[in-house]
Amino acid sequence: MRLTVDVEGEGPLPPLPGDGAALVAVMSFAVSRGFGATHPLIAFADVLHDKHHVRLGPLTTFYESEPEDGEDREKLELSWQPAPDLRQSLSALIAAYDADPTLQLFARRGAAGSVRCEAAALLDAITPAGDRRVRLGYQL
Repeated sequence: MRLTVDVEGEGPLPPLPGDGAALVAVMSFAVSRGFGATHPLIAFADVLHDKHHVRLGPLTTFYESEPEDGEDREKLELSWQPAPDLRQSLSALIAAYDADPTLQLFARRGAAGSVRCEAAALLDAITPAGDRRVRLGYQL
């Protein structure tokens, strides 16, 4: 899996380390919170949200990067979000990860041990976007 990042007015950014696979896995499982499923990355998202009060909305706003039809194109277009909101969530994720060994354990158990590195790389990549919008997507 590969995370894609677009900045409004610039287009796609270069790939993240590891193609952002760990980060997109965390993002994907964060969407599954509250549906009764269990997985280390759902637990990761729960700890981020419940204990560290990280806003998950910006991290769960993404769509498949290669739309197949009009509905997919519309949903991809709706996934644009303000860069400052995403930066805030990424910064909070990094701080929580650094402070909480439980998050590190859940990341390792969920095969997403590089999530901190990928979140930091994404934060660095979108910082120059200022107040513009960014769009996250994924490719299988």
